[in-house]
Amino acid sequence: MRSPRFRTFPSWQPIMKHSFKILALTLVCAVVAATAAHAQSSRLYLAGYMGLNTSGDHDFSEGTMSQEGEIKNKNTFTLAGALGVRLTPQWRLEAEISHRSAEMDRVNFRNATANTFKLGGETQTWLYMMNLYYDIDWTWKNFQPFLTAGLGLASHETQIYDTSGLLPNATDDSLGFAWSLGGGLKYRLNPDTALTTNYRYIGANDLEVDSYDVEYSSHEFRLGIEYDLPTNWLD
Repeated sequence: MRSPRFRTFPSWQPIMKHSFKILALTLVCAVVAATAAHAQSSRLYLAGYMGLNTSGDHDFSEGTMSQEGEIKNKNTFTLAGALGVRLTPQWRLEAEISHRSAEMDRVNFRNATANTFKLGGETQTWLYMMNLYYDIDWTWKNFQPFLTAGLGLASHETQIYDTSGLLPNATDDSLGFAWSLGGGLKYRLNPDTALTTNYRYIGANDLEVDSYDVEYSSHEFRLGIEYDLPTNWLD
């Protein structure tokens, strides 16, 4: 049995706007308050991330009208929060929740004479990930590179609106596995705070939207902040 459908998405937009402002203000305050860099002061930390999500062209197929082609999505912002624990001086583990909302731009059909049409709709995606990080044992002027890989679940809420008459409208949600690979650079501001910048590739199961099957993947470019919690209970 298919899970209940989601009718509308606009209620998320004010939340994303306010969250983006809060996270941006936090990053600015951290830079202003920065002092000489030191090693991390705790094994437990909180992290926040914001950035650009680019999803590009996604292959799709639609069963009722026997259409296939590519859906082009617009770039969008992504927001994330995480709780992390340092397992060793190099290895750390984060539990992350993130959100992005990709607005659809156009559709390219493979089997139509006029093959490009405007397309309405969007896909909102929540990721619930466990991310493993490896902080490379090399630093230069308080900068340190790192690698990361993640595994978790992706929850999608999708609406598709087509005005060309070649595709049916659809609204549905789907849940599947997700994974990520990436790397980045960290700069420690003081014993409790560090700034990060990183890239990651996200892959997930295809979206099942009524009679549609749509591929899903994206590239993310993020800025982040880590704040060490004032506790050493893990030591």
